[in-house]
Amino acid sequence: MNHSLFLYSPSDFFSMDASNQAMIDRYNGVFAPLEISADAFKTAYDTSDIGPHIEKDYKGLSYLSWPFAFRYLKEHFPTLFVAFEEKTLGWPVFGEPGAFILRPYLTDGIRRTPALVFPVMDRKHNSIQQLDGRAISDNIQRASVKCIATFTGLGLRLYAGEDIPKEDDAKKQTRLPLQQEAQKQDPPSKQDAPAAGSSVSDAGTTGTPAFNAKEALTALCKANPLGYADERTSMAAGKAALESVGFSRATEIKSWDVFCNVSQAMITLWAKEQGLAIPKGEMKAELDAIAASSNVEETVKAIKAFAAKKQ
Repeated sequence: MNHSLFLYSPSDFFSMDASNQAMIDRYNGVFAPLEISADAFKTAYDTSDIGPHIEKDYKGLSYLSWPFAFRYLKEHFPTLFVAFEEKTLGWPVFGEPGAFILRPYLTDGIRRTPALVFPVMDRKHNSIQQLDGRAISDNIQRASVKCIATFTGLGLRLYAGEDIPKEDDAKKQTRLPLQQEAQKQDPPSKQDAPAAGSSVSDAGTTGTPAFNAKEALTALCKANPLGYADERTSMAAGKAALESVGFSRATEIKSWDVFCNVSQAMITLWAKEQGLAIPKGEMKAELDAIAASSNVEETVKAIKAFAAKKQ
């Protein structure tokens, strides 16, 4: 009987780059799977710990920023960390322009999970056409947060469109916009907010007029609620706030809620310019006051009150 004998040289393996070796390993299931018990996952999914650190992006979608995601990962699963598959040694980006991806996974240094596919995006959730160091760094942090949520349950409620339960009412759940869906149109009480003067409810009594964000932002900046040296500087501050939440023009803002995000960004940038150290809880209260406003005059009043307390 004839037998075939296959001989391999160690050089066959040393000449193989890291991405090919990792791909072969995945195809062959050559890694020890990391397992998180159902009880541990459910406890992390239902935790109220992260509630105070939930923020909203310019579209109004809720998210947990990466420092807090890492903090609670270490509190709930202290031996785990996020790693990335590498196309070549030290380079974690796969794909091509318009389709760049990262492949994060969770590991304890020995066992690991499968890798996610995470698209490299800009702040508007559009695919990146050209890479730079900042884009890679920002997306590594975002991918890490999603990886932590997927495999541990920490913050996964946000991707499912569920609110984080409060400590005293953990069983009650409030729906938030799903991450996978386009943001729905806001109710008339917010969507149709006028630029100045009249109340929000007045604007929606007949029909559904389009929200004029350009007029609203111009009125806000001309009021100069933060006390800049002149109107021109206040207008520049408004533009900086607009860009900080991912817009290039005020006409891109389609709802009052998103306009409030820009107003909140104005005071956040102003506080940084002034070198103010404001406790997170206090800052959240100030931002909530702006979000509660129903027209530009109320927004100006809230911002002036904030600036007066900090000067």
